[in-house]
Amino acid sequence: MTIQYVTSINDTDKKKMLLLIDASLQAYCAFNQDDPEKCQQQKIVSPAGFHFVDYWTGVDSLFSRDKHIECYGVIFRSNVAPFTYIFAFRGTSSTWDVLDDLGAESKDFVAHDSQVSIPANVTVESGFFDVYSESTKNTPSMQSQLFQLIDKYQASDKQIAQIYITGHSLGSSLSTLFTLDLALSRPNINASNINFASPRVGNDKFVAFYESQEAQQNANTRTLRVQNTYDKVPCVPPNLLGYEHTSYACLIAFYKDSWIGKLNLLDCHSSNNYSAVLNDAAKSELGVCVCEDLFVPANGYAVTSVVPQESTI
Repeated sequence: MTIQYVTSINDTDKKKMLLLIDASLQAYCAFNQDDPEKCQQQKIVSPAGFHFVDYWTGVDSLFSRDKHIECYGVIFRSNVAPFTYIFAFRGTSSTWDVLDDLGAESKDFVAHDSQVSIPANVTVESGFFDVYSESTKNTPSMQSQLFQLIDKYQASDKQIAQIYITGHSLGSSLSTLFTLDLALSRPNINASNINFASPRVGNDKFVAFYESQEAQQNANTRTLRVQNTYDKVPCVPPNLLGYEHTSYACLIAFYKDSWIGKLNLLDCHSSNNYSAVLNDAAKSELGVCVCEDLFVPANGYAVTSVVPQESTI
């Protein structure tokens, strides 16, 4: 699969990108390690022009046992009509999530609408799809909750004009599954996806099917991945096992304040660092963050950001 890269935020809808990295950060703020099933609403700061309206949960499980319910995402609605909704998926925040991230087994993609026909051999990483589709006796699956919320909004006086879908890390993978599912199960809803630090989600047939559904809507709403060239999470699951990325990406390049920082997996993957670099790039005439000492208050340290090179992917 050929990847089409841009390296300047000016070649994207940068206002929307900054809005969605902010929403992705708030999805993390909603999660409480001590009470993971509940939304920590008091910690959420809604993006400008939006307000918090809902959240959903997902089921984490190890080998389909020891199931845990966790808050996995938040929804913001624009303050004025026509109403834009943001669905922001949380990334890795617990040991269970890390175990899900490390998987490489695959399974068939199944849409929420059981009448939808999926081509043969469209497969996705099983850990991601399990979080999306698993349920318990008392808790419906994330997949079911998301469509229940959509149908609730469509039946209200604040119907959906468009949906922005986003997430960081594991949240990016879940956002990708939902984006395809939405296109198949509610094709009349206008939706688009910008995500950050995404692992590979499915095989080449998944990517081809995913992008064929986008093409039927609007080429301007194609999914855009934002990837730090030093981040190793987008390198898994590996190509050797048949996994592929979606085709459009915006590259950035940062690491923690010294050459050895290029080897620090967590710092190169941090959502706060992604946010800081993107916000600085948006202020640049070239749309690229070039800074040897960009301080990230949320992390308490500086990162070095350089012009991204495709050869480092």
